[in-house]
Amino acid sequence: MEYPFIFGTAGHIDHGKTALVRAMTGVDCDRLEEEKRRGITIELGFAPLNLPGGKTVSIIDVPGHERFIRQMAAGAAGMDAAMLVIAATEGVMPQTREHLDILNILGVRFGLVALTKKDLADDETLELAVEEAAELTRGTCLDGAPLVPVSSVTGEGISLLLEEIEKIVEKIPPRTGSGAFFLPIDRVFSKKGFGTVVTGTCYQGSVSEGDEVAIMPSGAAAKVRSLQTHGAKIFSVTAGQRAAVNLSALPHDRLERGDVLCAKGAFIATRCIDAWLDVLPSSVEPVSHWQRVRLHAGTADVAARIALLRMDGGEKKSGILPGKGGPVQILTESGIAAAAGQRFVIRFYSPLVTIGGGRIMLPNAETARGRADRQAKAGIVEGLAAAFDPVSLLAALVHDRGVLAVSGLFELSQMDKNVFGECLDALSREAARYGLLEFGASRNFIADEAFDRVTRSALRILHEFHAKYPEMAGLDAEKLSASINGIHGAARIKGGDFKDLAGIMAARNVISPVTAQGKTCYRAADFSPSTDGRLIDIAGRISREAAAAGFNLLKLRELEGRLGVPYADIKRAAAYLREQQELWIIEGELLFSRELRDRLLKTLSSMDGDITVAALRDAIGVNRKLSLAMLDFLDTQGLTRRSGDKRFLSK
Repeated sequence: MEYPFIFGTAGHIDHGKTALVRAMTGVDCDRLEEEKRRGITIELGFAPLNLPGGKTVSIIDVPGHERFIRQMAAGAAGMDAAMLVIAATEGVMPQTREHLDILNILGVRFGLVALTKKDLADDETLELAVEEAAELTRGTCLDGAPLVPVSSVTGEGISLLLEEIEKIVEKIPPRTGSGAFFLPIDRVFSKKGFGTVVTGTCYQGSVSEGDEVAIMPSGAAAKVRSLQTHGAKIFSVTAGQRAAVNLSALPHDRLERGDVLCAKGAFIATRCIDAWLDVLPSSVEPVSHWQRVRLHAGTADVAARIALLRMDGGEKKSGILPGKGGPVQILTESGIAAAAGQRFVIRFYSPLVTIGGGRIMLPNAETARGRADRQAKAGIVEGLAAAFDPVSLLAALVHDRGVLAVSGLFELSQMDKNVFGECLDALSREAARYGLLEFGASRNFIADEAFDRVTRSALRILHEFHAKYPEMAGLDAEKLSASINGIHGAARIKGGDFKDLAGIMAARNVISPVTAQGKTCYRAADFSPSTDGRLIDIAGRISREAAAAGFNLLKLRELEGRLGVPYADIKRAAAYLREQQELWIIEGELLFSRELRDRLLKTLSSMDGDITVAALRDAIGVNRKLSLAMLDFLDTQGLTRRSGDKRFLSK
């Protein structure tokens, strides 16, 4: 019975990992000619492991040589549990320690120790090996784990080893399939009659025959033609299973190890990752700000920089010390695909020595700008490190971006639609608990701190407007929205949704909505309009000039010469008249007063329903262009309605 569980090996070169796997499974994981010629494992090997109770799990055989730590980290990234292999004849060696460090970093919590080559060790040597292994694993993920002496040659201890592995499998719950499908690719090849085949361990989600998938970070699209696990055809693969995926319509030379096969549209190539980083106690030096490292995430291996997010208390100078941890941003030199919650390893760029690792919190982060932004992002990472769950992840995404509509939240969530819907409902019910506000028909979420920033910005903009135009009732909602959007890294808020957000500000007595010129405007809650004598005088003169011109409408620019007043003052007085609905500017430049509008309506009512542009032109004695402009304006006001070439007064 195929069971979704990955058991992996770890340990120093030539300690018998591959031989032990062969003794347990009958499969030689050294498939390359070079591996057989040199007698060392170079690439990852995979085999089905049949347990005494009838379950079949996957086992990964990793290289032990220090030059192949990249391959080891790629294999360990998919493990649910591990078997640390130590030769009883040699004891603990350098890669024994490094591999154990990597298992710790990658969050492997269960496993055992296999003391191999028992047939070559006398009792005293074996006893020393047991003591050394117990000392090595103390305080690690294998602290207190079973130690099983075995011989791959005689078979002694193999049955006991399988029983211990089965106990581990039984006590670890299977991985959830809640996330969108994500499979880091560890091998790519072309098979005659099939085409492109990739292999890997399914990290999360599931995929079925016929599904459309994407390859990240390139973004190439493909379709799943068929699936296999350990040579047997299957119709779907779920989290925790090894799989060979036959892809259609995609040449194999467009893929490589480190790419990710994933659900279409669920993942985005990234170069900026928010993460929690732990530095190994054994590290010879701290991780400093902007340090260049090798990042191992899944099967990817890329160069990157570490940017510290907490740099108070001298941390910028000292870095994250050995044995300590902290929130960081990882800025990669090339794009990769990463999953939220995924474990990673970092090694010094030169020399290549493992120094730490941790957990990816936000795979598609935005680069921190300035001290305040770093502090805010540090708090988000620390919160997720303390409680990482799907709903908390959605809340963290909102806090990171400031404002997100549901559509944008889904794009970043890396969840399938059903799980996302459930988590979204939970987030909506407990928005206040997560420090969020929900608003608008588009179901937007805004973080409390972002709402405070937007509120302060709105007040600043309104106070500046009131200081410049104290006679105006308020600032047009559209203009206020445009002024606020784009600041603080917030996505654009749609007009209708902004009114809902402004409604929350009004409910908190920060701003007040008013109606002016038939539109919704806003003003600071403590503001009252006021006018000065000079403005009122200019406004009166504009009204008189407009009335004197009659239906031969004046242009706003003409008033500067007529009145001998600066154009800026004329525009301000005209805006005041428009707000009072005593004046309109039509066709972008023509002055049309309330008095003229009322006179025009009387003229139209006397035309016995025969209202055309030509008829109006003749009736009021102006040119066709002006007649058409006035009729179009009445249409927009709803005072007339057009039918063909004629217009009718609205009832």
